[in-house]
Amino acid sequence: MIRTLTCLCLILLTSGCMAVLGYEPTPSELDAIRRGEDPRANESERKQGNAGESSESGANAEGPRKPNYAAAVDEPAPQEGTVLRWMDSATLVIEAGDKRETIVLQGATVPEDFGEERRLLDERMNEWTYGTPVRLTYPVTDDKGEVVFRDDQGRLLATIR
Repeated sequence: MIRTLTCLCLILLTSGCMAVLGYEPTPSELDAIRRGEDPRANESERKQGNAGESSESGANAEGPRKPNYAAAVDEPAPQEGTVLRWMDSATLVIEAGDKRETIVLQGATVPEDFGEERRLLDERMNEWTYGTPVRLTYPVTDDKGEVVFRDDQGRLLATIR
């Protein structure tokens, strides 16, 4: 029995599975995940250091880089897309054309109670599951009466139907 467990551990260790168990995303990867992006999509294009940190020269010379959301605020908003995943009961990621967009549902809030959040998330995930096509409406307007499509983080402010 001990030999079997020892062999299994050695196999897992040499296959690289043990390295994945201790992985923690960097702060910039966490920001990308919160925006609904895949932070490791272009991983093959850059060298990785310890624990997924970039080893590019000069990456930390200026400190952590802040994303520029100004360009995202001016981008046109899609009218429809396909559900990719739910981040919480008020935020989801869709694929619209060839882009991934994070949507904050207007009028929806994330409950403080974990049980209530889980129930609400399950309810929304059952209604709009992975691959479900959705149509978007944009109910938020500014002081001038113009439709506001995105928040200051570049996320869409919409309702889905």
